Amino acid sequence: MALGTSNGPRDDYTSPSPPLTRGSSPSPSISPTPALLACPPLDRCFSTNSLASSDFSGRSSGSRSSTGSAVSRRRGYVRPQGASFADSARNRDSVMSLGSIAHLQYYFARTGVLDGKGAQLAREGPKKRDSSLRVSIADPAQEYGFPRDSHLGGEIVNSPIDEDVDSQDWDGDEPFMLPPTVSTYAHRTQYVPPPPDLETLRRELQESLGHVLKALGDVQAQQEEKVDVPPPPPLKSDRAIDEEEIVQRSPGRGWHEIQGMHILDVVTLAIKAAKEYYTMHEHPERLSKVKPEKQIREELLGVLDILKRMAARSFAGGMKLEELNVIIGWVRSVQQFLVAEKKVEEQEAKDRASWKWLARDWKGYERLREWEFMKTFIQNEDFPAWTDPAEADVLPTPFLAVMSSGLTLVLLHNRILKKSKRHSEEIKAYHTDTAKPYRAADNLRYWIKAAEIRWETKLDVDVMGVVYNKNQEVWRNLDKAILAWCRTVREEITHFWQQGAVQVSVPVLNF
Repeated sequence: MALGTSNGPRDDYTSPSPPLTRGSSPSPSISPTPALLACPPLDRCFSTNSLASSDFSGRSSGSRSSTGSAVSRRRGYVRPQGASFADSARNRDSVMSLGSIAHLQYYFARTGVLDGKGAQLAREGPKKRDSSLRVSIADPAQEYGFPRDSHLGGEIVNSPIDEDVDSQDWDGDEPFMLPPTVSTYAHRTQYVPPPPDLETLRRELQESLGHVLKALGDVQAQQEEKVDVPPPPPLKSDRAIDEEEIVQRSPGRGWHEIQGMHILDVVTLAIKAAKEYYTMHEHPERLSKVKPEKQIREELLGVLDILKRMAARSFAGGMKLEELNVIIGWVRSVQQFLVAEKKVEEQEAKDRASWKWLARDWKGYERLREWEFMKTFIQNEDFPAWTDPAEADVLPTPFLAVMSSGLTLVLLHNRILKKSKRHSEEIKAYHTDTAKPYRAADNLRYWIKAAEIRWETKLDVDVMGVVYNKNQEVWRNLDKAILAWCRTVREEITHFWQQGAVQVSVPVLNF
């Protein structure tokens, strides 16, 4: 029977099978495997970390809301914990303030102060919102040519960082957090001791020089007595004799090393005391009157060179006569230097006692007092008297005419500066030939600027008006400026000298 002529049902008929389709997405708990026929191969970028992150992303969409309250975390900040630092780190304030910084960050994050403030926490503007909407519309499954349901959960999982977390997500067992106060920043003020005064430095230098003379006196006494030292043991004949062994086997080597180290210690301490005395002196111009700085440096370097030679030969043979004389000569020169400086200091005290402007009974004669103050440092017999411009018939007065060039004021500033405590802001460049008007104007500007920076007084002077004799008002202003400047400088100098004149009883140092 032909197949095409039968009208009845056929027993061997089978219905057409449905088309082959891909199965449903696997469960999120199953670890993913690398893609088949991937280009480029994924064998080098496939790791267990990616598996764990993919597994977490698959579960995050369903369990995000349930696990949010179990984590005591907000915006990436956690409650600061106590940390221990090394000894070197404890001495740095920047390291010790890290705990305070973490406290601030944690407090701001918990109280919501950082919500919508800057960087990743900023609220989205209209342009950024439109661009993010366009990105979300684009389908990455169609872009890369694989079915949409190949992704876990059928959609792209959003990052949990972008999710807003309410204040209820904090751990309820966490104690209430106080706002940051001054107590949260443990600032340690480091105590810096004040520099020693002149009398303390001088006493320490004299005592150090006394210790050096005592040690050198013991060396001289031993050399004069010629103390016999036991002879060294005989050399062995079965090995060669080198120069180093001869030095080591020199007579009295052990005692000479002990003696040399003692001399090295006491002389080094004396050099240190002398250096501190020279560098920390309150009146360096007084030292330059006694001995120039170049000569002081040469003497110190000469003594250091002697000590270097002694240490280079390991103090073998003891101190030589030449070395002994150089060190003793340096000690005697420093002692003479201190005596000469004391004489200069006493002479300066006598000169200050003869200055009339230091007295306090000048009421009604303020202008005369400032004139005496200026004359002390100018030391010019032809210095004109300072008269009041209101009483003068013609301006400028002889006094203001001399001051109008600015040269006298500049020289007066530099000379008084050397008598003060701070020797900064010296006017080093100025015009000595003031025949040209611009040169006198420059000198006046230098003086006004130095008064503002060094003496902290603001002067109102019309420089060009003074130079070209514009009117009488500019001369009155110049007179007021000079009077105010003299009063300020004199008060500071007097206060500094009165502090230096007070003798403070200092206990004697015992070495």
